[in-house]
Amino acid sequence: MSRAKHIPIRQCIACRERRPKRELLRIVMTEGGPVLDPTGRKPGRGAYVCPDRPECWAEKKLRRLAGAKAAELALALQMVLGNAARPASQNEQPSPQ
Repeated sequence: MSRAKHIPIRQCIACRERRPKRELLRIVMTEGGPVLDPTGRKPGRGAYVCPDRPECWAEKKLRRLAGAKAAELALALQMVLGNAARPASQNEQPSPQ
């Protein structure tokens, strides 16, 4: 009798929705501030954020994790995930002719 594979579930710190771990982006607090951890292997206490919901990247929602550094974290998330959310044609810079 085969068993179904266990899928780890994590909760987004902003919207509190539970999703599979692979669908969320991990953030780790270090001495230098919050660091994005796409591999999920950096040491330290981590928290998870929905990468596909811009409302989860708001500074007010991230204060639970980052405290005073929430503004820095919100900006980093918007830069990294905001660029990834746009279609590829918008990410490309026009070539000078």
